[in-house]
Amino acid sequence: MTLPAAPGALPAALTSTGVRARPAHGPVCSVAAPCTACAAADGERARGLASLRELVAVEAEPLVVLTHLLRLCRDEHTTLWEQIADPGCQALSDRLRERSRPLAVTASATGVLSPDLRAAMTDALAADGPVPPVVVAHALAGLVDSAFAATFRESFRRRSPYRPGVGDPIPVDSPDPRHFTDVPPTSPPWRLAQRLDETRHVRLAGSWAVQFRIVFDYSLSATLAGLMGPATVIATCHPNRTLDELDLAPSRDGRAFPVGPADPAAQQEQIDDLIATAVAAGADIVVLPELAVTPEIAAHLKRWTRQHDGPRLLVAGSYHAHRLSDGVLRRSNTAVAWAAGRDEPLLQDKHSPADRPVQEDIQPSGWPEVVIHVTDEGWHLVLAVCRDLLNPHAVHALGEAGANLVLVPAMSQSLLAFGSPAAQLVGSCQAVVVIANNPANWSTPAEGPVPPPARALFGHPSFIRQTRSLHAPSDGPGVGLLRLGTAQVSWLAVARPPARLTHPTAGAPATPCQPATGSDPEAGPATGRGIAARPAWVRALAPLTPAARGITYATASCSGDHHLRSAAVLILLQPGPDGPEVLLTTRSPDLTHYPGHLAFPGGATEPQDGDATGTALREAAEEVGLDASCVEVLGCLPGLADPLARFLVTPVVAWTPYARFTGRVSVAEVSEIAFHHPARLLAQLATTSDGTDDDGPGNQAGPDRRPRVGPMTMALLDVLAARLTRS
Repeated sequence: MTLPAAPGALPAALTSTGVRARPAHGPVCSVAAPCTACAAADGERARGLASLRELVAVEAEPLVVLTHLLRLCRDEHTTLWEQIADPGCQALSDRLRERSRPLAVTASATGVLSPDLRAAMTDALAADGPVPPVVVAHALAGLVDSAFAATFRESFRRRSPYRPGVGDPIPVDSPDPRHFTDVPPTSPPWRLAQRLDETRHVRLAGSWAVQFRIVFDYSLSATLAGLMGPATVIATCHPNRTLDELDLAPSRDGRAFPVGPADPAAQQEQIDDLIATAVAAGADIVVLPELAVTPEIAAHLKRWTRQHDGPRLLVAGSYHAHRLSDGVLRRSNTAVAWAAGRDEPLLQDKHSPADRPVQEDIQPSGWPEVVIHVTDEGWHLVLAVCRDLLNPHAVHALGEAGANLVLVPAMSQSLLAFGSPAAQLVGSCQAVVVIANNPANWSTPAEGPVPPPARALFGHPSFIRQTRSLHAPSDGPGVGLLRLGTAQVSWLAVARPPARLTHPTAGAPATPCQPATGSDPEAGPATGRGIAARPAWVRALAPLTPAARGITYATASCSGDHHLRSAAVLILLQPGPDGPEVLLTTRSPDLTHYPGHLAFPGGATEPQDGDATGTALREAAEEVGLDASCVEVLGCLPGLADPLARFLVTPVVAWTPYARFTGRVSVAEVSEIAFHHPARLLAQLATTSDGTDDDGPGNQAGPDRRPRVGPMTMALLDVLAARLTRS
């Protein structure tokens, strides 16, 4: 499909250079007189150049003129490649371009090519000039691009939805990473190399436009304005533990359709819990996994984008359904996304069926359509479904089309194969790639235990290796977080809250927790829907700890002039599927003390704290963004000395029915947040040589990584596990 005619455009017969590439035997014939093929090619080039000059003389739209200049650069790439580096050609083409620059600057204010500028460009493209016309065309293309780049977006917007054909222009106006990340990004591709058929903002579509129906959609350009910035948080939600929670029953021929949650009602409740946690952590974009929803659940999730404090973009995973495509009712795997301020969903069909854990019985189109949603800042948003990102032709098309925000619902036994295509997009487009995977455990009775896959995979221009996998310490539901500005990745384990912890109705903001009131010993913190009842283990644990309120600080003296500063840590417990779980952070790897170790949130006392509880809650809010209003303090354990950091630490024990993280995470101190089952963690630590000094990497507790803890954290975990066992 050629570039659609714009107002004032020339007829099709005059809007094509008509130039073909030179014959394979080269630009110069080996005989004294040119052969028939060379003579025909020279005549064709002359006619093409004459058509180009005619077009430039009358065409006022910058994008149309730029397109035909780039087509000449593409068709005459052999001559251009040979001559563009020649100092003489460069000097002459620069002089010709500089003569036109004042006219271009003046005309750029109007947004169209003025008659004087068009005349100057036409003269510069003379066939008998001292510089090959293709070299001049390349220089003029750069001039038009730099002077009129601001007009290209509106030119494309007028043609939206715009489906380019081979040789048609496509926008490549990607945002500057320095505007959305505080971490130094990798070098942008256009600084490392630039093709001869593109400028800084426009590229010609190649043969990939025949393999895939790439559609540029500008309908969300204003709606999604400001979506990506330094404060943006992208969350992935992971609802399922095992394959047993999904309905995978195949038909007689071994193929399965539809695949979805085995218990849709429970799945919807779990997903609502996860999204609530993501929103409380500041998520602007939420991505759910593949086949984690039904059409009804996907429609239900729209309400989250209608809340004033909800996510601006919610990719509600994908579902199996019969859908009309190209006039045919097909079995499809359709990804759906909801954008705040838009009633209609964004849809993307999967075109590469899965073969594990069952043969996916879908009917993809023979000419797959890929919609690219372009924002005013130059973000090219694309939805891809799982294995579609493993199709090298599809990844090449996405890279050529400038896809730089790729959101991928996935259901895969391993994300290892996704690392390469994600890294390719980061390298070629400085893309942000987010892959949400599900379920956590793929072990089956037939195949036995299998290594758990990564829960999510992120690509970011500031990652040294382009991508980073996110492993969780357990197979429970949770939320993965990518903070765009700092490139920090973290994990929040989420246990399903009690029934009283419900979610806001459509259009209503989330109700913050309030401190518990009254003196009912059976009551816990309020949840905004009533007072949460204490679990049995909380009621049994509370009498074991002395009162925390009113404990004041004093500097402890060890001997001589060696003093320990007062500090406190928060031991926060939350109900989990297998009993209480405790909040632990993974300390940043560049800290002086205990880098990469698991630790309780906490720190040194400040004058305004007043007591140990004040310090513990303040530090938890500063480090992990914990909302203290949902926390009930139970008491304190005896203080412990940390001679390495020179602190006398008071452990403050508390519980919450449902932890909420409403503040920002301190990336200078914390690289990961998760709830751990104390006994299970101690058993894992016992597999190391001494439990406290594992030589393996300590920045993440993945399936092949043993966590590291300091001696004080180990001692507190021992005490906590013992008391919970007795309770």
